[in-house]
Amino acid sequence: MLPRHLADLLDRSLRSFPVAILTGPRQVGKSTLVESWAARYHARYLTLDDRAALDQALADPDGFLAAQEAPLVVDEVQRAPDLLRAVKRIVDRDRRPGRFLLTGSAHLSTLTGVAETLAGRAAVHELYPFSWAERTRKPAATTIDDLFEAASSAGLLQRWKRSAPAARRVEMIDRIMAGGYPTPSLMRDEDARRTWFSSYRQTYIERDLRDLTSLENLPAFGRLLAFLSLRTGNILNVSDLARDAQLSISSARRYLGLLEQTYQVFLLQPYFANVGKRLVKTPKVYVTDSGLGCHIAAVDAWETLERQHRVGAMVETFAAGELRKLLALAPGKTHLWYWRQEHGREVDFLLERAGEVVGVEVKWGSGAASSDLAGLKSCEAALGRVWRLGVLLYGGTEVLALDRKTIAVPFSIFFGRDQ
Repeated sequence: MLPRHLADLLDRSLRSFPVAILTGPRQVGKSTLVESWAARYHARYLTLDDRAALDQALADPDGFLAAQEAPLVVDEVQRAPDLLRAVKRIVDRDRRPGRFLLTGSAHLSTLTGVAETLAGRAAVHELYPFSWAERTRKPAATTIDDLFEAASSAGLLQRWKRSAPAARRVEMIDRIMAGGYPTPSLMRDEDARRTWFSSYRQTYIERDLRDLTSLENLPAFGRLLAFLSLRTGNILNVSDLARDAQLSISSARRYLGLLEQTYQVFLLQPYFANVGKRLVKTPKVYVTDSGLGCHIAAVDAWETLERQHRVGAMVETFAAGELRKLLALAPGKTHLWYWRQEHGREVDFLLERAGEVVGVEVKWGSGAASSDLAGLKSCEAALGRVWRLGVLLYGGTEVLALDRKTIAVPFSIFFGRDQ
């Protein structure tokens, strides 16, 4: 088992909170991680994928928990949401830390009543597919904290490795195509990987979504998922999406919500600030895992993306996923946005912490041209004093301080593959 960067953070939470909740997509390694924790702390492990356990939890959640001793791990708790209310009643009587470790394959906050049920009682963490650093057994990168601690690009040069091997470009292509789900990312056989992705898609629709709702139009849902994969990294237009998938707008919105709830896609909201400019106010959409996104969009080779002129969108999708993995580990509360003026400049990602902003522009090219910085410079001028640093995340090999507040960084260094 490859070590997961979230393991230490999960341990710390269970030393302080009575409940820790670990959420994320199916098959990202949640069960493996919590089973490992249960073995170390001699905790009872139960999964609601087991029919007998699920029936008991649904019929009598209080009795189900009363029959167990703490510490207790309950896997796939979204299948019996009333169990969370039973957990609340127990921890309200005894708030000792480390009593319950719960996992779910859906955003638990979207289930009715859950958000308020364990408020103040639980630490919530999200586990994503393998990061590039995890896949190569590197420690968790400190990139996010570095960006908000260094005073200038020169300060970042003191913290980061100065160059990356040229071979990282080919390695990154492999990472984008394979994705980060543990099983397919470790497979060498591409046919086996395609089979896994096909099975995952079928199982996800047939089991996970049907746990949450009824899907009255499976073919249209499949089309919606395919069109979202083709649109990854772009501004979301629900009307166009509904038309292409042959769905009503209301059905498209509902299916999109289900895909968000189960971590298959995510929406990146625009950054709003009083900058005296009219900004785009609609989100961008990304598939959570680039490998699964490539499979669903029928992309079986990098050359296919090149022919479709979609390399930039998929590289940006990979970067978005890696950023979310870094943010899940960063101790400071950091928000992720994008910035775009209507009919004007844009910046792919904005990181915001404590009133300061770092812009990150993604370019697959191996050079750092002045034209690549246009969006960053426009955003810096628009945001003024809240602007901290600008980063050109690019396909080159050298870390370059372009000016006092702007730096060019290879992907592998920024995401911790080369530390």
